Amino acid sequence: MKKILLLIISILLIGCKDDQDDNINVLQTENLEIEDFVYKAMNFVYYWQKEVPNLADDKFNNDKEYTTFLQSFKDPTDLFKNLTFSGDKYSRIFDDYDEFERLSQAISLSNGMNFGLIFVSGSNTNIFGYVKYVLPNTDAAQKGIKRGDIFTHVNGTQLTINNYRELLFSNKTSYTIDLATINNNQLQPTGTTVTLTNTELTERQIHISKTITHDGKKVGYVMYNGFTTSQEDDLKNVFADFASQQIDELILDLRYNPGGRVRTAQLLAGLIAGEQAGKVFGKMVFNNKLASENTEINILNANLNLGLSRVFFLTTQNSASASEMLINGLKPYLTTIQIGDKTEGKNVGSTPIYDFIDNKETKNPNHKWMLLPITFKILNSEDFGDYSEGLQPNVPLSEVLSNLGVLGEPNEPLLEKALGVISGQVNVSSSLKPNGMTSSFNEILVKKGRAIYELPKTN
Repeated sequence: MKKILLLIISILLIGCKDDQDDNINVLQTENLEIEDFVYKAMNFVYYWQKEVPNLADDKFNNDKEYTTFLQSFKDPTDLFKNLTFSGDKYSRIFDDYDEFERLSQAISLSNGMNFGLIFVSGSNTNIFGYVKYVLPNTDAAQKGIKRGDIFTHVNGTQLTINNYRELLFSNKTSYTIDLATINNNQLQPTGTTVTLTNTELTERQIHISKTITHDGKKVGYVMYNGFTTSQEDDLKNVFADFASQQIDELILDLRYNPGGRVRTAQLLAGLIAGEQAGKVFGKMVFNNKLASENTEINILNANLNLGLSRVFFLTTQNSASASEMLINGLKPYLTTIQIGDKTEGKNVGSTPIYDFIDNKETKNPNHKWMLLPITFKILNSEDFGDYSEGLQPNVPLSEVLSNLGVLGEPNEPLLEKALGVISGQVNVSSSLKPNGMTSSFNEILVKKGRAIYELPKTN
């Protein structure tokens, strides 16, 4: 892995101030330093490099052709989009890496309302929002917003597929939502308008953790909404508590978890299946240029043994990336019972790419652009990773707006179904459905899944 980093850094340094004079003079004169960084990084690390004609190694005959190509794009983002594979929904570029680093720590501008967006029945343009959960002690919580609430308008404007980003994700200090209800499959306004104020919040990724006594068994339940390295101690504390209570079963609720850091997924695998520590958790398969550097990562030793033979996962189409990696990575070692909807189907991951200079330690002071391209495919220890259509549930059960229930309560539909399996009232084998199951509603995926793996630094 050290060699990977050295090779990546060597490529990224081409075009920076310490490199080849002839090429860099042309690029700097034309103000193409950032474009040069973007292109050479993508050419080297991008998982689908071979599938993108403009990333072909023989694309350019000379520096002039290369420079002319970079000049043909209006900005680095336009270039980046041109260099991504047509089937790639996940690679991102940031013009300020501080934004990425805040997101990686679950820091964002928010009012505490976590919502989903769905098309209005019979329309391919109008959409509406529904509240999945509300963070405690936030503006949305104080104003009475709760799970299951529905809103159709923001700042008095009907939400559509074309305007929702501007209305809901513009980093404005506040906005209004108009509440509605659903009667006979029709949206009806309630006449209530709520003003929500955004502030910078750090979301606690463990939304709920508790032990439920059910049918004579102690069942550990944790709703986990993101694999965030800075909050790993919270995970350790929850599972240490489960161990002290000697739980008999574990239900891990990943229904709204889009993923995050691979290292944290490794840790969680170790907390769940401590007896398997040291065994292969996942395999990272890079592009052809880095094929010799494909690597395995192991289940981390968390010094905790729950003694579980199986684990329950609650999932929806919002469960993605590191969430899917966790489920798939544990399947060779534990019985995994997946309840809910099929997952998103993100079986690939990303590496953050910065423009380093000066002995590979200093970020280029001339700009703050960074890349988060797809750089690897994820397999488990049995070499299975073909779940781009999503991991299918053993017990299919989609969330429905008319009966979302209260998260963490035994009668919430998905949790109730898991408890039913534990008590023997629900037969897993008879609940199987063939592949191709779809959700009861087609949600617009606002948070794309992520599995982020940072290459280790050299000494």
